[in-house]
Amino acid sequence: MVFANSNRHSINSNRNNKSLNANDKAHHKPWRQSRLLKILGIAFTGSLLLAACGSASTSSSTTTTVKSTSGTPIHGGVASYALPIGEEFSWILPLENEANYEDYDSNVESGLWRPLYFAGARGKAGVNYKLSIADPPVYSHGDTEVTVDLKQGWKWSDGQPVTTSDVRFFFELEAAGAKLGDYAPYVPGEMPDDIRSVTYNGPYSFTIHLAHSYNPEWFTGNQLTWIYPLPRQVWDKTCATCAVGHDAATPSGATAVYKYLYKESGNLSTYSTNPLWKVVDGPWTLKSFNPTTYYSVFSANHAYTGPEKPYLGGYSIYSFQSDTAETDAVRSGVLDFGFIPYSDAGQIGYFQTHGFKVAPWKYFYNEVVEFGYTGPWKALVNQLYVRQAMQHLVNEKLYLDQTLHGYGLLDYGVAPVYPNSDLVAPGLQSDPYPYSISAAKTLLTDHGWVKNSSGVDVCERPGDASNECGPGIPKGKVFTISFTYQTGVQSYLSQVEAFVSAAAQAGIDVSLTGQSLTSMYSNDGVCPPGPCNWGMAGYSAYMWDFGQYEIIPAGGNEFGKGNYWAGGYDSKEANQLITAAHEQPGLQPLYADEEYLTKQVASLWWPLADYEIVVAKNSLGGWYPLNPYANFRPSTWYFTKS
Repeated sequence: MVFANSNRHSINSNRNNKSLNANDKAHHKPWRQSRLLKILGIAFTGSLLLAACGSASTSSSTTTTVKSTSGTPIHGGVASYALPIGEEFSWILPLENEANYEDYDSNVESGLWRPLYFAGARGKAGVNYKLSIADPPVYSHGDTEVTVDLKQGWKWSDGQPVTTSDVRFFFELEAAGAKLGDYAPYVPGEMPDDIRSVTYNGPYSFTIHLAHSYNPEWFTGNQLTWIYPLPRQVWDKTCATCAVGHDAATPSGATAVYKYLYKESGNLSTYSTNPLWKVVDGPWTLKSFNPTTYYSVFSANHAYTGPEKPYLGGYSIYSFQSDTAETDAVRSGVLDFGFIPYSDAGQIGYFQTHGFKVAPWKYFYNEVVEFGYTGPWKALVNQLYVRQAMQHLVNEKLYLDQTLHGYGLLDYGVAPVYPNSDLVAPGLQSDPYPYSISAAKTLLTDHGWVKNSSGVDVCERPGDASNECGPGIPKGKVFTISFTYQTGVQSYLSQVEAFVSAAAQAGIDVSLTGQSLTSMYSNDGVCPPGPCNWGMAGYSAYMWDFGQYEIIPAGGNEFGKGNYWAGGYDSKEANQLITAAHEQPGLQPLYADEEYLTKQVASLWWPLADYEIVVAKNSLGGWYPLNPYANFRPSTWYFTKS
């Protein structure tokens, strides 16, 4: 860092303009599960395809109200929960690298070290100021400055106060991590690039001087939420035996500290003994950790000075490699909080009559099928009418009802129809392109497509006019397009096959190619820069880059300039609207941005499956409503005395 004076420093004085290269995409998965997820085994039946050919289902997504657990809350006890199948807590430092940029890791981290601004309340999206270390930020000077006051009295478990020195330490490490390319949340143009300097007004107040004016909603929800005050008095050193000082005060020193902390966070065998991880300011401290099974046990931090002090004496985390093993652990009583596989949704009644409560875990991410805007099918997918026609073939309500049994949310854009959220534009509350094969046919015929003897559309009116096929589409072009999809998830396959059936009736020949998730990241994920060698690409659990670290769904990382998960989508109008959502105050710019992307069908919108179907013991209370960013939050849990 370069210091202007003793209380002010430049955030980006040592930055470079590093961009992610194509080979990084396999690891750049903001809030997207990195391994095969959970929607296993809803048996596919022919009735789904038949229904897909008819009218849309009219039932809506499952809603559940969990009654309060009866009995008196007691202090003490250790509750246990399971992570989604195949996942494990395996990164402790609250500065994630690409490989460990996962919600379940950040959940644990935020229980040990509280972020400056906590994302999500119980069943409510947005910033949770009650659980945040700082008061609501105050913007001034035309939204080019933001002053943050820390809540006084918040202390580390060693008794030291949480101050702006700990915030400054975060900024020093963040700049080093972004320069090294090891800090996963960093995207060129965002923090720290959008910060000119920081002034420290005292131990409990600091002012950020921004590169230019920003929308307070966006900057608070998508930038300030990244900040974790970090315990400088323990971590500001470059080796285990080195003295703690102010090494991170210089760029080279910050890089050395950053590398040391990353190395230690990668040493799983020392998690429960390493002194670095003992000093916390959150409600929990790590008691034990098994680096082979990832079984983790946490104890209540009795020195915790923040709100929401735990009832529990501790909690434990289990990891499982199969639905069967996890379900057996629920049945046997090993788990207090677990999941019912979608394939076992028919057993919900059994669990409800055998001492458990059941509820869907709805979360605030989104689901899409990407279009390949830079590959062999670019002439087709670059036509708005083509994308609109294909969106008319996605029967979201049917997919939700028949393959997910209602356990999901309708999703008509960059954000799903999450209940009672003011972050979802009015135009995303209903389907602008409702399921209709006839509407899809009309769009195609109006633009010069006619069916050949095989029932597949062929371009008969090439050209750029409003009633012609469009630029780059020659006369005689057959409407065939590839669809690469993730295998291993039967419910998703059912949805994909229903879409293909509807497309065939509209005259579109969709060529399916199934690949494992790993293969898709390696083969289809390397785009852009591309070319994207696929027409469409679909993943069974596409959780995008808002949530926990970014809670405002402006879609910049997904659909903005240089995007990474939208197949090379590039729109001058979209970029302008995304920039406005970042920079102009209020929610209206966000709504305009969201609604434009929806109407443009920037990606094919698809229903979002619930995070899990939760099953919890009747004796466990305080877990419902659930956090919309998939944060377990055991600090609210308690056992009851009947």
